[in-house]
Amino acid sequence: MQRDRDRGQKAIHVISAWASVHRLVLGQLKVDSKYNEITAIPKLLELLDIAGCIITIDAMGCQKEIVTEIINQKADYVLALKGNQGKLSDEMSRWFDQARSNDFEGIEHSYHQTTESAHGRIEIRQY
Repeated sequence: MQRDRDRGQKAIHVISAWASVHRLVLGQLKVDSKYNEITAIPKLLELLDIAGCIITIDAMGCQKEIVTEIINQKADYVLALKGNQGKLSDEMSRWFDQARSNDFEGIEHSYHQTTESAHGRIEIRQY
């Protein structure tokens, strides 16, 4: 069902887990509103066998309960982190500043960079 203003219907909010390599939806949960995604993500993860997988979630999923669920299921994670995460964002910025200033000495790491040009802009991503 789509949003229908004339009938007073709101858009349905759904969270999905999907396997990007296979282009396959692994599971979905309907949530009451966009703000309930944070509490729904752990429930969706509980439904899946994620052991040995790498879970990626946008900044909304950067929550202790979500990370705990991923770790409990023996999976790894990559989460987006935004400035509105306060102390965590500040701490990570300081950590990376210090690591870069020491050229990552003593820290196991790898580096990869991609450059793409599309839609009139150039995007450089550093990992």
